[in-house]
This record gives sequence, C-alpha cells and structure tokens, in this order.
Amino acid sequence: MENLSSFTPTDSFGDCDGLVDLSAYCMFLGYARSGHSLVGALLDAHPHVIIADQLDALEKIQAGVGKEHLFYLLLQNSRSRVEEGRARGGHSYRIPGQWQGSFTTLKVIGDKKGQRATLRLRQDPELLKKLGEVLGLPIKIFHVIRNPYDNIATKYLKRSRHGVVDFRALIEEHFLLCETVKEIKGKIKKHIILDVYHEALIENPAKWIRILCDFLGIDCPDNYLSSCSDVIFSSPNKSRHDVVWSQEEIELVRAKICSFDFLSHYSFEL
Repeated sequence: MENLSSFTPTDSFGDCDGLVDLSAYCMFLGYARSGHSLVGALLDAHPHVIIADQLDALEKIQAGVGKEHLFYLLLQNSRSRVEEGRARGGHSYRIPGQWQGSFTTLKVIGDKKGQRATLRLRQDPELLKKLGEVLGLPIKIFHVIRNPYDNIATKYLKRSRHGVVDFRALIEEHFLLCETVKEIKGKIKKHIILDVYHEALIENPAKWIRILCDFLGIDCPDNYLSSCSDVIFSSPNKSRHDVVWSQEEIELVRAKICSFDFLSHYSFEL
C-alpha cells in the first residue's frame, strides 16, 4: 500500500478548487460478477462524475485517509484505469467520446468496489457512518443485482480456472452477501440506495441510464446517453447454462431467493 501519511495536495483538482461543487459520494454494494463494472464505467463517462475502478475506498477510510487525499486517489485510479483500457473480465468498458477519467464540473465522486465494500461493512457496520463523517457529503449507494443463478455460475467458472471449487460453499457465500446487504438496507434511509437490475439495464439502457443520473441528481445529456447505450451488451449472459447444476442445488438457490424481496422475481428458468 502507498504511504498514506505523506499526501500533499497536487494539481489534480486545481489546488482542490475542483471539489467545491461536489454534492454526493457514490459507492456500490453487492456481489462480484453482477455488473458493477458496467455501471461504474457508465457513470465515470459522465462529465460531472468520477468513479474509480476498485480502489477499495473503505479500506482507505479504515487506514485514516483524509477527504482530499481519498478524492485524489479516486481520481488517479479513474485516470489510470482509462489509460489501461478500463477492461474487466476480458471486456473493455471504454466509452468513446465521453469523460471517463476526467470531468468538466465535478459533482459526484466515488468507487466501484461492491463485494469488498459489503464484506467490510459486515465486519464493521459503523464504517458507513465514518465514511460520511470523513467526507462530509451525502452518500449514494448502488446495489447492482443479477440473477443469482448467473451470478453464482459466473463466479464458479472464473474460480474454477484456478482449481477445484466447492459449489455448495459458493452458493452459501453468495447468500451471505445478500443477507449483509439486506441488513444494511434495513439500517439506512431508503432514498440513499438504489437497486439496479443488471438484466433491466441491458434490456432498456436509455431508461436506466436516466434513472442512474436522476438518483445522483445530475443531468443526462443526449450525447452521453447515446454513447453509453451504444456500448451496452445486446443481451445478458445467462452463464447458469454453462454450469451443470444438480436439482438439489437449483432448489437450494430457489429457497434462498425467497428470503430477499430484491431477488423475488428471479428463477432458474427465466
């Protein structure tokens, strides 16, 4: 980890003048392989938004990083990820002609690190309050949701490249994250968290990009909306069909889905 105690302001924000218009901090909760990278890339392309790509901002808060230093790290991460191609899982999330890694007037800044943020808040529920105190900004949270069967299958396929994976344990791990999100949602005000359904975003990009912008309190320029819509996949990847499931495993997931309102419309068949 970089030396977190030796930070001095740089010209990244023009002696921090670029921070005066900030109105919100944006973070993610949820599950790896659920579509965070897509949502983060879409938001980072907005002229008033910077979204880092997996900086793990909550780790920095735990380490005692201050507000201006954290904002500097978020911006530098966004810029470096754009220079590297903003790729994830073999897919590029570059959005040509837009503002990834840069901005005109910065109104929203944040970090796309959903599963790790969820785990950190499970370990330390007071961390969200501390984040707000350090930043002095309203916090906006995106909860990106994908069909659990596809989410679990994609995790399995990725991990199995490196060795044997306990599929049942992976199912339990996924729903432990769901339980953590449910607990967090029960403790915070409803207006600061938005459920974003991966499949719905892909099915109707224009509608959902507007919803994302409205949630953050920013406009949605036509050229931005068009550029973002053009890079979204034509259909969601139903990776559940790339894995052999036992009927018992299918029923186990089905039973667990019933415990979460935000998953209630999902099934193996659809």
